[in-house]
Amino acid sequence: MTTSHNTSLAQDASKKLSENDSKTVSLFAKAMSDAIGLDLNRVGVDSAVRAAHQALDSFKELAFFKEGPSEALKDQMMNNDKCRKLFIESIVVSESWLFREPKVFQHINSTICHRLKKQSRVSILSAPCAAGEEACSIALSLFESGHSQTQFRIVATDISQLAIRQARKGIFTEKALRTVNESRRQRWFAATPQGWEVAAKAQNTINFVDLNLLATDSPQKLLRLAGGQFDLICCRNLLIYLTKPARKKLILKLESLLKPEGELVVGAVEPAILPARDWEPTGPLTFCRHKRLDTPTETSLLRDTKQSILSHAQNKMCGLEDPAPKVAPLKDIAVPIVPREIIQEVEACANAGDIEAAIQLCQRSLRNDGAQTDLLYTLAILHQTMGDLMISEKLLVKAVYLEPRHQGALLCLALIAKQRGDTAAERRYRRSASLAGTKS
Repeated sequence: MTTSHNTSLAQDASKKLSENDSKTVSLFAKAMSDAIGLDLNRVGVDSAVRAAHQALDSFKELAFFKEGPSEALKDQMMNNDKCRKLFIESIVVSESWLFREPKVFQHINSTICHRLKKQSRVSILSAPCAAGEEACSIALSLFESGHSQTQFRIVATDISQLAIRQARKGIFTEKALRTVNESRRQRWFAATPQGWEVAAKAQNTINFVDLNLLATDSPQKLLRLAGGQFDLICCRNLLIYLTKPARKKLILKLESLLKPEGELVVGAVEPAILPARDWEPTGPLTFCRHKRLDTPTETSLLRDTKQSILSHAQNKMCGLEDPAPKVAPLKDIAVPIVPREIIQEVEACANAGDIEAAIQLCQRSLRNDGAQTDLLYTLAILHQTMGDLMISEKLLVKAVYLEPRHQGALLCLALIAKQRGDTAAERRYRRSASLAGTKS
């Protein structure tokens, strides 16, 4: 999901409001954002004000509308279904495209194909699904891998009813097909006056439902639709827009919806949001529930971590001008906090699909302060998304050198070691991550 906003319209609109209306709009924008878990600092206060202003204008057109104190008007709007829906449709502008970030889709397809060797059918959740681009991409990749309609079922949800109505049509814009090659386009899509219509075979495997993931009854509804827990959940570029309480609530819901060995796919800058003590990487932007090991002694783990890190520390860090600083890796040190504005800029670029721009922003900030471990970790994940695994590993090594108890980086290094067949290094990293969890 990509969310865009028109802040200039919001500023012009707010100037035209009376004092009472202005207060009503602010109260309603805050109340609605809280209700759906949106972080106004990330979504944009101006965007929320614009959405609330549109809802107020619509509310005033209703026959039963009566002027009153701003608090009372806000309460009336909160109780009005049309006002709530109008706010949501105005603030959430869903945009995506088919086969977004190919390395991620390759892993998704490989994971599902592997599961279908062991079971007759898989269930997949795509939420938020925008106009159906992600769900459609998964269906097409499975068909291309030789699987039939009876072997998988996709449930796709979005809080936007407009997005769901568009998804049910199965018609995509030229922009949504910008990464679809000519062969795939000719095989699965037909040109229409409205856009490119996907083959009915793909649409028939997807159940599109308008639903708020944070609603109390959402897990029950989804489990009923899928007939049980999901093998794979794609929840990309939603966590970054939520408040911390809403993030925690959503992650718990996703956990309840996922099979014990199921996998969760998140957006390009969202791995840092997932609690590393609970989730471990399985591929590009893909995670499963953490497999805990018996916790060994701290001394042995720190020795193993030191040996693993120092063996790599001589390498110059790719994408950075200087090698890893000479700091004591086994002591608790003050970790530099990444400036909020940098985080938001990186998130905005990644959410818009411009991973290269997000990488450049990270590198620019790291040139000023190369010890920002969370930014090093984010940069490593971005490189993984692009398929640059060697660069990613070097960045992860530096992150762990600077912060030996960085669980996310340790678990990513464990996965890389596993993929390389280095079981000894994998176990060291996993055990170090396990200890880090006991200290966090």
